[in-house]
Amino acid sequence: MSGLLNHGDNTDKKRENPDKKVEVSAATVSRSAAGFGHDSSDVIPTFDVNMRLDNHARNAILALAKTTADKRTAAEMVTILIENYVSSLNPKTMDTYEELLNMLETKDSLNYKLKKR
Repeated sequence: MSGLLNHGDNTDKKRENPDKKVEVSAATVSRSAAGFGHDSSDVIPTFDVNMRLDNHARNAILALAKTTADKRTAAEMVTILIENYVSSLNPKTMDTYEELLNMLETKDSLNYKLKKR
């Protein structure tokens, strides 16, 4: 408080403030890297949805997520489980799965475009 009354009369005495020794580095980001300038018609939107599970399935997913080394989220754990299951499908079932997945992704994309209007 007493420093407020000294109006800078002591020019030879420099006060060091540790908060002012902050170095800031900024990286340049191109417009395309930020998502501008490209056609968004090919982009499949990602948005949050809810899925109904019983409490036992939810608890199992959360327990699996927390026991991994990276302490993953439930959504990440579900994605890992899906990838592992899909990798074990036989070719005929895999083709059917991919067709259904593409159909559902196209539906999401169309719904997203209609909502943006």
